[in-house]
This record gives sequence, C-alpha cells and structure tokens, in this order.
Amino acid sequence: MTLFWIGVIVVLIMAGVMALFWSKLPPQLPWLYSFPFGEKQLIGKIWFVWIFAGTEGVLVLTRLLANWAGKNDVTVQNTIMVGVVTAIFLMAASFFRVMMIFLNV
Repeated sequence: MTLFWIGVIVVLIMAGVMALFWSKLPPQLPWLYSFPFGEKQLIGKIWFVWIFAGTEGVLVLTRLLANWAGKNDVTVQNTIMVGVVTAIFLMAASFFRVMMIFLNV
C-alpha cells in the first residue's frame, strides 16, 4: 500500500507544480519527443491535467490488479506496484525537465 501512496504523492506534486506555474508557461509544451523536432512534439498545457488524471486512474487500476494477482503473495503485489511507480517516476523526471526548460531553472 505504501508504493501506491508514493505514486499518488508524486502525481500530486507534479500537478501542484503545474498549477503553481500555470500562468508562466507557454500555451504549448514539448512532450511527444518520439516525433520529429518541431510543432509535432507540442501539446497544449491543458493536456497535462488529463495526463495526471489518467496516471492516477492507471495507478488505481494497477493497485486493483496487484491485489487480485497477489491475493496470498505480497511479493507479487509489490512487484506489480514497483513497476507502475517506476513508470510514474520516469514520467515525473520528464515533466520536471520540461518545467526546468521553460522556467529557466
């Protein structure tokens, strides 16, 4: 259960940073780095609200899956949750890198 709350807190921190600096950010931010350089990489900053909500939804679904898959085995539950929390940390690293670019940190 601790891993679940770590994931929730990381997403809430990202949402808080986004809300705090909302007015300082441009209308579009680079996020889709798999596309060629240019406008195809940009998404509207409102999309981050949906990304954060979707991430929380995936986190809840993963917690339910972990409980179902590892009913009698805590190791299975923890392994599944470590995977999703790792993905959230990777997303947070990308998010904070984008924020640092535009906030001149």
